[in-house]
Amino acid sequence: MFYNYAPLLLALLGTLVGLTGYYLNTVLPVDFEKLLWVGTALLLATVGFTTGRLIKKLNLSSHTDFLTGLRNRRYFHLKLNKEEARAARKNTTACIAMIDVDDFKTVNDTYGHATGDKIISELAAILKQSTRGTDIVTRWGGDEFAIIFPETSLADSYEVMERIRHKIEARFHSPYALTVSAGIIALKPDQDLKCLLITADQLLYKAKARKNSVIVASGRSC
Repeated sequence: MFYNYAPLLLALLGTLVGLTGYYLNTVLPVDFEKLLWVGTALLLATVGFTTGRLIKKLNLSSHTDFLTGLRNRRYFHLKLNKEEARAARKNTTACIAMIDVDDFKTVNDTYGHATGDKIISELAAILKQSTRGTDIVTRWGGDEFAIIFPETSLADSYEVMERIRHKIEARFHSPYALTVSAGIIALKPDQDLKCLLITADQLLYKAKARKNSVIVASGRSC
């Protein structure tokens, strides 16, 4: 893949341009010097623009889930650190929701993985459409999703997740009888993020035991 060799190729290209410019500068008439350096500047600008687009594409692909187009777990962790810092700086509350599809294995076993993938993509679309542009919706992996709600209270996050839960229940009631469960916890200033995720995961498992439910943390995690 070109990405693997891009740094070496760009370094070689830069060296080649420099050597070519030096050589031509020694053999061309003085009148051509300005033209030479204008051409060199344009070439370097093109290389810089191409490099920038390449870096942007690589960064996007490394933080994006291939199937759903949502951000992935790596991006979630990056944003979680930033939201923790913002919550501490502004003395506000942010929340995270861990979401899982109830008995999704049954859907895969009954209807096949192609149908399962289609459902996962539809679920991702519902999550994205049901949240704000500032909310960070990610695919955690498999049939699990996670959402960061910046500057949002537990009560408001719960309301959003309840709307999503009802919407998914109505959309997939027939023939799949598909539902989701979620655990929500507040991200407070100076919160231990590892502990936070462990608690959120525990809340999710409690919700999944009930099925088709949303559980909110009642106190500080750990």
